[in-house]
Amino acid sequence: MALASEEEVLVNAQEQEWLQALQEGSHAALEAIFDTYYKYLVVSTYKLIQDDDRAKDLVQDVFFTLWTKREELVIHGSLKAYLRRAVVNRAIDEIRKNKRLVWDEGDVANQQVSVSPSADQLLDAQDLQQTINSAIQQLPEKCRVVFGLSRFENLSHKEIAEQLGISTKTIENQITKALKIIRLAVDQRSDLLLAIVFYTLGFV
Repeated sequence: MALASEEEVLVNAQEQEWLQALQEGSHAALEAIFDTYYKYLVVSTYKLIQDDDRAKDLVQDVFFTLWTKREELVIHGSLKAYLRRAVVNRAIDEIRKNKRLVWDEGDVANQQVSVSPSADQLLDAQDLQQTINSAIQQLPEKCRVVFGLSRFENLSHKEIAEQLGISTKTIENQITKALKIIRLAVDQRSDLLLAIVFYTLGFV
C-alpha cells in the first residue's frame, strides 16, 4: 500500500481543521474551502455539462448544502474528493432531469464526426495533452458525458449505465466512439504516438 506524501498529509490535516471549524459554524472555514476548491469544482462540472453558468450554479448549490448540513457531515477521507463527487452527482442529475440526451443504440455507427487537429504541429508531451483535451472538448455531448464519467470520474461501465439509466452496451458504444474521435485527432501521427495517446487515456 502506497504511503501518503507529506503534502497529502498536510492537506488532509488542513481539511480536517476546516471541517471541524465548519461544523462549529465558522464562516471563515467555509470561505477557505470555497476559495481553495471552487475553481477546480467548476472545471470538473463543466467537463460534463459544457455550460459555464450552470456549472457555477451547481457548485454553489453544493457549497450551500455543505453549509446548511454542516452539523450532519460525515466525511471519510478527502474533502476535495467528497466535493468533487457531490458536484458530479449533481451534474448527472442535471443531465437526467433535462432529458436533453436521446440514447439511440444505432447513432454511434451512423453519426459522422469531425475534428480539427493541427496537422503540422510537432508534439511534445504538453502538446500531446493539449491535443487530447481539445479532442475531448469536441466530442458530441452524449459521448463526452460518458467518456468523462469513465475517464475522469473512474466509474465502471455498469456504474455509468446505472447513473444515466441506459444500457452498458450504449456505454461501450459511446466510449468506442470517443476513442475513435480522439484517434482521428492524431491520425497523422506515428503509430508510436497513437500508442502514447491511448496509454495516456488509460485504455491500454
